[in-house]
Amino acid sequence: MSTISLRISGIIARQELRIALRNRWIFVYAAIFTVLTTAVSYFGLSIIEFTGFQGFERTTASLLNLVLYIVPLAAMLMTVQSFTADGGCTDQLFTEPITRAEIVAGKLFGVSSALSLATLVGFGLPGVMIARETGTVGLGSYLVLVGYSLAIACSFCSIAALLTIAMQRSHRSYGVVLIAWFVMVLLYDLGIIGLGFLLPEGVANRVSYISLFLNPVDATRISTLLATVGKEMFGAAGVLLVRSLGGVSEALLLLGAALAGWIVLPGWLAALLLRRQDI
Repeated sequence: MSTISLRISGIIARQELRIALRNRWIFVYAAIFTVLTTAVSYFGLSIIEFTGFQGFERTTASLLNLVLYIVPLAAMLMTVQSFTADGGCTDQLFTEPITRAEIVAGKLFGVSSALSLATLVGFGLPGVMIARETGTVGLGSYLVLVGYSLAIACSFCSIAALLTIAMQRSHRSYGVVLIAWFVMVLLYDLGIIGLGFLLPEGVANRVSYISLFLNPVDATRISTLLATVGKEMFGAAGVLLVRSLGGVSEALLLLGAALAGWIVLPGWLAALLLRRQDI
């Protein structure tokens, strides 16, 4: 595959960022994420008839599932919009003396940057209100969740780029990425649980461990919980998981490597596939 020029990719990324920021949907996403984050923090204990801002630790635990649903979906839809034939001046880029890999890298950097900015706004404004009302105890856990949210956003941008290019950058890509989101976010864990009932216990445990690295959603969930709550959150199963990986630090390192792989590998495959397409 052709060598990527960081300068050219940076130029494409800046143009893609400008296009994304002119798109009203990025502001809609930021606004929705801000409102939902604030609502989760304020009404998270309403089941016990308590309303008011929770501290950062409770807010982090309450927000995790929201992040795992919304951020991947937003990342995939924004990426498809960028990579489709009429998105982000893509066709014009193919007439320039630049490589396909530079186009993919630049567009991914630009889309990921726009999504990261919107996500930071969605976390930042509620975070200021939480700090003002409850103090900064547990802020570290909140920042860990922010970091993993950005990582899963980048991974799903890469996955969506690969799927969009595989579909020849047609509008059918929207349907394909929605199916992929549904499978990875909703059905994947159900399938692993089902296998756990069908397979012998030893085999089921090994399948469960391996499955953590085969889905960025699970890798993000477990990493966030391990980094903020610790292995005690999972009881005996959590202790067994950490022991099998050598400890909490080793588990976080391996899960982080898996997330990095989900960011890099799909993007690399997308560039390779685009290079072979006749456009």
